[in-house]
Amino acid sequence: MIPTPDLTEGQIRGRASEKSWARGRDYVDLVSDLVWRDGELSARVEGSGWAFYRVVIAFVGNEIASAHCSCPYDWGGDCKHIVATLLAARQQPARVAQRPALAALLAGHSAEALAAILTDLTARHPHLIEEIEALAALSPRSAPPQSAPDDAVLSAISESELSLLQRQIRADMRSSVFTGYDSWGDEAWYESDPGEALEPALARIRALLEADEIADALIVLRAATEAWEAGTLRLDEYLLDHFSELDLPAADALADLWAEALLRAELDENERQEWAAYLDDKADSILGGDSFQLAVTAAKQGWDYPPLVGAMGGDITALGAWEDDDVPHYAEALARIRLEILAARGDYEAYLNLAQAEGQFIDYLKMLVQLGRREEALAEARAYLVEPAEILDIAQTLLAADAVDDAISLAQHGMSGESPRGKAALATWLRDVAGDHGQPGLALVMAQQSLALRKTLANYQALQRAAGDDWPAYKKIALQMLASDESLYGDEKVTIYLYEQMHDEAIAAVDKAKWFHDDNAVIDAVRQSHPQWAFDRCRRHAEQIMDAGKAQDYEVAAEWLRRGRDILVEAGDAAQWRSYLDRLLDRHQRKYKLRPMLEKLRL
Repeated sequence: MIPTPDLTEGQIRGRASEKSWARGRDYVDLVSDLVWRDGELSARVEGSGWAFYRVVIAFVGNEIASAHCSCPYDWGGDCKHIVATLLAARQQPARVAQRPALAALLAGHSAEALAAILTDLTARHPHLIEEIEALAALSPRSAPPQSAPDDAVLSAISESELSLLQRQIRADMRSSVFTGYDSWGDEAWYESDPGEALEPALARIRALLEADEIADALIVLRAATEAWEAGTLRLDEYLLDHFSELDLPAADALADLWAEALLRAELDENERQEWAAYLDDKADSILGGDSFQLAVTAAKQGWDYPPLVGAMGGDITALGAWEDDDVPHYAEALARIRLEILAARGDYEAYLNLAQAEGQFIDYLKMLVQLGRREEALAEARAYLVEPAEILDIAQTLLAADAVDDAISLAQHGMSGESPRGKAALATWLRDVAGDHGQPGLALVMAQQSLALRKTLANYQALQRAAGDDWPAYKKIALQMLASDESLYGDEKVTIYLYEQMHDEAIAAVDKAKWFHDDNAVIDAVRQSHPQWAFDRCRRHAEQIMDAGKAQDYEVAAEWLRRGRDILVEAGDAAQWRSYLDRLLDRHQRKYKLRPMLEKLRL
């Protein structure tokens, strides 16, 4: 038998909407070509109109790391094709073929043989040629034999690579919107992030900057920017307005890389001003152009902008590294880029001065720790930090520097503060660190505080571990705390009750909660101890759909009813099911789409 991960139906159902789950069950027989290859399950699933969709599900151990289907479904959770694939693999494991990993398949082939395979592949699938060309251009070449394995050499920038990169950006921007059919067979249009078109170029630029190839990075930056501009100008006016209102992280990243490259380049005043004028012009004609003002400012100021020079030299004023109080919104981002460059150069005093001047206090404290000035960092953190999240950040930095006692001391100081925001995370961290470093008393106190601040199953179980033999006494207190907390919506409280098999309390919490999201887990847990409640819960879900006449969701209603039927049958109450189904058939006799589904539920 193939060693595929053993997922329960409950786990599969929990990843999908009720509609996708119901339809996925019906699609199991439409799954073909099930293959398990090196932690990956793949299959073909027949869709509507005889189309086939490709499903690929990656696992890490017994957990699903990612699941992808070539269908256009994008409404939350797994689509019906992914559900069907997982169910088919679970229910019919003999259908799953074991195949070797791709690396194992290719191992031992000569370069000529691999080239022949790629040539044959592109002959069958011509659209792959540009993908392979792009990967070949972006991948490092092998280092000379005498070089160390880590000394991979980046391929030189060529005109063909730049041309290909620009074609890719323009083409990917055009495909940011495409038409197709939704899961009900209706025509629809789908939108993706146009910024994804920039990702290959951004990866190439980052690699060049890491290799200190600044001139080549500027060449690719310019090529990518001009292709991005061309793609922008080709967008429909409606789409241009639509995308202009969206946050485009890729455009922000492009601007940041421009700023980094220009600040790392050896440029004179004239060259900097030429780049500033170029970027200022492009900012007016590209998506996300506002982000480019950061790069424009970096080009104009360079490193000899007088207020910046003063700040790095220790002349710290209320204006920071700016000449007046009209500080741009991107000042923090620009300061971070400068700090990274100063750190890479080893100019630590300038780093510390600029970090203080620009209000980057966390970066300032982290650098003090890195430089071995831990007492100074600890004293300033105690004096000036009030937010638990910031205190946690510095405590983690101290711990990474093997300053365990200082890290714990600072975290305890943070727990004594008044600010509640982020305190739960700080308590959880301190609990775990104390437990790992021989302080069980502190770990127990923090476990109690963690649960008091955030009543989750994980925190409840952590308290159980920390309490050890004294757990019965702490359990009583924890459950009293849980019962008295009226602020909970229900999910976490119910999860803890189910963990303790306190089914009456779990049911009461579900019934009382205004919002509760995981009926599936509760129904599965109590169906034997409280079959009537479990059936009524299933019935209620189904009736809400049927009574509202939501024909598109009748399959979901039928799935809820099938589940309720099975619960009653298991409880030995088939008579109640037959009586209930007869009433349903009478009530919905004119709903011609629903009635056949109900008829199938007869015993």
